[in-house]
Amino acid sequence: MKKIIIVLMTICSFVSCSKNGDERIADQEDIRARQQVDAQNENQNEWARKMEKDLDERKYFIKAIEGSFSGELTVDDIDFYIKAEMVSSLPIILSHRTRTLNEINYELENLALNLHVKLENPRVANSAVSCTIEGYKPDIKKGLIKIISESCKNIFQLMISDDLNLEEESVIRSRAEILAESARHNEISQINILSGIFESSVSTKQYKFKLKRN
Repeated sequence: MKKIIIVLMTICSFVSCSKNGDERIADQEDIRARQQVDAQNENQNEWARKMEKDLDERKYFIKAIEGSFSGELTVDDIDFYIKAEMVSSLPIILSHRTRTLNEINYELENLALNLHVKLENPRVANSAVSCTIEGYKPDIKKGLIKIISESCKNIFQLMISDDLNLEEESVIRSRAEILAESARHNEISQINILSGIFESSVSTKQYKFKLKRN
């Protein structure tokens, strides 16, 4: 009888130890699982913050450049009136809440400029030539808009500027990059001048022009 009791006690002790061991293993697995989930969430949050930052920079740039600009262009002693209109493809709203990756990615993919450029000889009736481009993504690092499209008979390059007197192309491009960085970081809220280069569909000769915000 005494032997039976000892055996039963031994079995109970073994079962208890085994149960406690299983519980400890389960607890450890649960902790590891939670740690993995927390790490994944943090990685996603960090990626979302980076994407949101990139998106905000694009929003600031587009906000600074959208609007209407006009000026004059002389091609082989013929004076033309040129007008460029830029409108954001999406309402520019800066978010102050934590958003999902899908929300941010949607805006990154769809935030762009809708462009309309019109070239007209004011002395000739019905001489206007225009083109419209939707969903154009400007180079927000170079401060450059380059319009080459089947819908446009001519080629236009527009670089952001703050000086009507700049003429040398290398200086204009360098200044455009500096202004683009300031616009991306919301240090300047509005671009008022565009330095342009025009190339007609029938010639490779380039003509420079300036546009001012209306």
